[in-house]
Amino acid sequence: MPNSRPKFEAIVHFARRRIRSGSWMPGDRAPSENELSEQFDVSRMTARKALDRLAAAGDIVRRRGSGSFIADDSVRSSFLVIRNIADEVAQSGRRYSSRVLRQCAVTCDTETAAALELDRGATVYHTLVVHLADDEAVQLEYRYVRPDAAPEYLQIDLVSETPNHYLQRVCPLFEARQDVTAALPKKRECEVLGISPTEPCLLITRVTSSKLGLVSYARILAPSSRYR
Repeated sequence: MPNSRPKFEAIVHFARRRIRSGSWMPGDRAPSENELSEQFDVSRMTARKALDRLAAAGDIVRRRGSGSFIADDSVRSSFLVIRNIADEVAQSGRRYSSRVLRQCAVTCDTETAAALELDRGATVYHTLVVHLADDEAVQLEYRYVRPDAAPEYLQIDLVSETPNHYLQRVCPLFEARQDVTAALPKKRECEVLGISPTEPCLLITRVTSSKLGLVSYARILAPSSRYR
């Protein structure tokens, strides 16, 4: 049976194999339209379409007047929209997975109570999840959820569905307040993330609300070399 795959997709798959294998490293110049059209015996339009697809997926970065270059494969986030980490990892071309370290009810400390407008000592639902890209830890997420916002939160399977995805599904997030600061990991966090105590990290603190009120408070620690 003849191959029905569009020719530009063959170029895209070829490029991604080179990037994943390390043959093309971040910062390397990507082949031009002319080079690809000659190598694959296709039109420049087809080669351009392949480059467009690679650029849209974040595999390459275009620089006006200089050409295209292989992008850094760190997982990236846009803070214009609070996105699901699983989608961010997939967009970077890597395989998402997670490890659930904790999923239980706890009592609020002062910080969590203030964030969720609860009394200190009130019960909240707590999860501690490691998010991975190709089995490499990219985020450690401490999340605290108001029981009245998501009563079934402790029963969900967080391996098949991220906390963010679940909360968006059952109580669509309407608003978020977020701070991003620099931080050094604690000893236990170093062990979980597989990093050294001197690895600089991003600490993202986020309070989310639905139209009915406050939903969750999250503290997300991300090694800066793996997540942007």
